[in-house]
Amino acid sequence: MKTLFKYRPLSEFLFKELYYQELYFASYFELNDPLDLSARIEFSCEKSEQVEYLIYFLFKTTLSLTDALTENQRQNNKDLLAFNDNKSKVTEFRETIFESINHLKDERERIWDIDIESIIVSASQKHNLDFQFDLDNFRNELRRITSKFLENSYATCFSESNDDFLMWSHYSSKHSGICLEFALENSGLFPYIGRPQRKLDYEKHKERLSKWDLETHMYWDRIRKVNYESEQPFINFFEFSPVFANEYDCDLIALSKPWTHHFAHQLELVFSTKTAPWKYEKEWRAIDINFGNPQEPEERIRHYPHESLKAIYFGMRTPENIKKRIFHIFDKQRKELQYFECKPTNGKDLEFIEWEYYEE
Repeated sequence: MKTLFKYRPLSEFLFKELYYQELYFASYFELNDPLDLSARIEFSCEKSEQVEYLIYFLFKTTLSLTDALTENQRQNNKDLLAFNDNKSKVTEFRETIFESINHLKDERERIWDIDIESIIVSASQKHNLDFQFDLDNFRNELRRITSKFLENSYATCFSESNDDFLMWSHYSSKHSGICLEFALENSGLFPYIGRPQRKLDYEKHKERLSKWDLETHMYWDRIRKVNYESEQPFINFFEFSPVFANEYDCDLIALSKPWTHHFAHQLELVFSTKTAPWKYEKEWRAIDINFGNPQEPEERIRHYPHESLKAIYFGMRTPENIKKRIFHIFDKQRKELQYFECKPTNGKDLEFIEWEYYEE
């Protein structure tokens, strides 16, 4: 059985979270690490055929379809379409890009966006192309689509430790909040309560006192230990090309077909990687991969079963009335918990002693 802890700040939202057993999944923009839930795009490839999608991406971002075109834009479109119809030229151009990528790989470990743009410019000059790729639009579209798929997912975070002084300072209102202890009976999985919508029975609805049938269920979903690396995580442009090319596919958005699951699992692994300075957090996280539109905060709440919550730890500065208010939440629900309060030892280490409710 694995024990994990979740630090929570002191606010009015805390009592709602405890009362309804809520876990909030935060967005990229809500996390304090600007590199969290994000990844750079890397352009290494193993086969020249993979470069075909890069050329398609360049074609799509260069071809101008607006009504008010200048004469230069019309000519650029014409030359671009002629190039696209010449399969031998496209193949030669593809092979040049592939060779340049692999040549650069001999010099450095990663191929980033600035590198691929330089490769595209050099290949265009080598083949004397009659048109210019719109690299500004290429860059903007790449930023848009990567933001869509890398910044619309969500995470809720846990730690292996409940006695880290900095964690209490950063995530529990400077030691005024609390820390929850969860016991995970299934390794690598976290339990949630599924709450279906109530079906309206109008005849019951009209009764002054009526009984409703509402079945709930419990399910387990992955929770991952965070790996700490020296560099920011990345995804490969060519490996993720099926995702980029099918951004409006309902199967991808709903993750309803097997081909989509691989990419969701890949992003889970990416989002379970942080840079080395955060290693002290000993973090675990549950991740909700979202390939659709951004979700509102109320759509990013899950519920845990009471059985998984084992104890609550109060910080050094948690007010006594707050401790009692939290105790009453679970006492009214007939949920037995252990309660502990934090005590400093030598100025940096923390220890916990049992806290007991008392009436004034």
